[in-house]
Amino acid sequence: MEIIRVRPKGQVTLPLFVREKLQLEEGDYLVCEVEDDRLVLYKMPVYKRASFDDGIWRLIGSATDRAGKDDVSEEKHKYLGEKL
Repeated sequence: MEIIRVRPKGQVTLPLFVREKLQLEEGDYLVCEVEDDRLVLYKMPVYKRASFDDGIWRLIGSATDRAGKDDVSEEKHKYLGEKL
C-alpha cells in the first residue's frame, strides 16, 4: 500500500508500480467510482471504433424484420456519427 496526496486542483499521481501493473500509458482513461468511503479506479476497456468497412453492415438488411421497417444500413452514417 502506498499513500498519495491530493494536489490543489484535485490531481493525484499514480505510483509507478500501479501504472506498470495496469499497463497505463499517457492518454488512457480510468473509470472512477465511489464505494462507501473508498475510491475505486480501473482501466477503461478500449474498443475499436466502428467504421463503414465493418462486416456487420453486410449482414444488416439481409433479412426482413416483422414490422417491415427500413433497413438500418441505409442510415448507418447516423449510427457511426459520420457524414455522408
